[in-house]
Amino acid sequence: MPSLPAVAPNLLDRLVGWFAPVAGARRMHARMVMALASGRVTPVRRQSGGHDGTMENWRPRREQEEMSATRAYDVTMRRAESLVANDGHAASAIDALALNVVGTGMRPQSYPDHVALGITEDQAEVFAESMETAWRLWCEEADASSRSSFEDLQYLAARSLFVTGEILQLPVWRDAPDRVFGLCLQALHPARLRTPIDLFSRSDICNGVQLGPYGEPVGYWIANPVTGTPLESLDSSHFFFARRKVAHRWGCFHCFHAGLPEQVRGVSLLSPAMKQFRDLADYVDYELVGAMIAASFTVFLEAPADVMAGAAGFDGSAQDKAPSYLPMQPGTMTIGQPGHKPHIISSNRPGPTFDAFYERILRAAAASTGQPYEMVAKDFSKTNYSSARAALLEVWKLHTLYQDWMIRSFLRPCWMMVMEEAWLRGLLAVPAGAPSFWKSPAIMRAWGRCIWTRPPRGQVDPVKERQADDLALANLTETRTGICYARGMDFPTLARQRQREERLLRDLGLGAQSGTSSPDTKDAVTETAEETDA
Repeated sequence: MPSLPAVAPNLLDRLVGWFAPVAGARRMHARMVMALASGRVTPVRRQSGGHDGTMENWRPRREQEEMSATRAYDVTMRRAESLVANDGHAASAIDALALNVVGTGMRPQSYPDHVALGITEDQAEVFAESMETAWRLWCEEADASSRSSFEDLQYLAARSLFVTGEILQLPVWRDAPDRVFGLCLQALHPARLRTPIDLFSRSDICNGVQLGPYGEPVGYWIANPVTGTPLESLDSSHFFFARRKVAHRWGCFHCFHAGLPEQVRGVSLLSPAMKQFRDLADYVDYELVGAMIAASFTVFLEAPADVMAGAAGFDGSAQDKAPSYLPMQPGTMTIGQPGHKPHIISSNRPGPTFDAFYERILRAAAASTGQPYEMVAKDFSKTNYSSARAALLEVWKLHTLYQDWMIRSFLRPCWMMVMEEAWLRGLLAVPAGAPSFWKSPAIMRAWGRCIWTRPPRGQVDPVKERQADDLALANLTETRTGICYARGMDFPTLARQRQREERLLRDLGLGAQSGTSSPDTKDAVTETAEETDA
């Protein structure tokens, strides 16, 4: 039989027990039985929700007003930009991610779903080659300012994502005689996305993003200020409204990697460790200034009394004399008076724990960006094969996460818009009898199916990794296409290039250099095969 829980008597229990002890005992027993029958396990007290000890002054607040939230967002963005512009390690963290996520640009390989489209594989391959050719033409003129290619816009978008937390690019149309396509992209600074000052009272506009009934973005208020005008003081007359989508086509690309539900704007990658990056930069600056001051000390030399007396007349009037100090670089040498003793300043900065302390803080700051210390500090002096392999395997997951997100949010919509215009301009080899691009959303996706090549990951041990690739191919656990994609190449292009190389070698009489076989061995194998066929 379970023991009854202890129940503290209240005032009424005490009164009943005072006047009628038996009734009071029965009353307490009944209360204990009721507590046992209807009781529940109470939760433990969480220190995370308390205000004891060091948690007493930790009282985070949520922004209650649109204006204060916008102001806090603007300050964070400006600080992140300033940090990247002035701190080497913050700039290194951003550049390392942008270089590995985008690099020289991700490129599509078209693979139309020939089964869903009702066409043959050969027809799908011809269509894919025509679409890839049209894409390469568009990439050359993708920038509305005609300064960059689409690969450059990808790198610019990646840096904007990591520094400001979001990408803002506007699809525009340009008709010009020297252009093949009319579609192009105008890259905008995310600071231009904000709520006009006369629309702060509207509940459907949050930090420049106009939301629909389900919280979905339907459009964006983008500032178009006069030069020199502060963005904070602009009303809606200095803005233009860009719809997110017009029918099935995109009207504005505003992309950010959300970390919480109901998030409408992105946050800088440097935000969690912004204070650490800033304080560490100041700490190094102060140590450097202190070391310079200690290194540039002044030496005082004591001179005999008669030399000092001859430097001035007995009447106190100054006479011609040698200068009392001799300038030196970076310090000075000063001739002192009798009785003055030199005091040599010893340089004890930085202290013996400087390197360890500096590395520990930088490791924590680098970890907040999801990257190992070595990639941010560019310091591989303490790295061995095992630690390098583990660090690369971990950070490759982060690179793949951002790459997949960027493909879904930005690259694939651009691919579909370019395909639609190329279709209208007659640049694609559309098979006869194939369904129209606009027949249904499913048909659009079937025509637009593609795979994107990523920047090459690099190899810690090329020989072992090549052997692992051969073993995976032999065991049917990997494909040549997958191996090529991991190295930033596509297998069809590589195979055609190999074919051209071997044809050139045969034309020059050098034989086809395939694998480790020598030309003589290759020719002998070819002759044997020809005799067998005969």
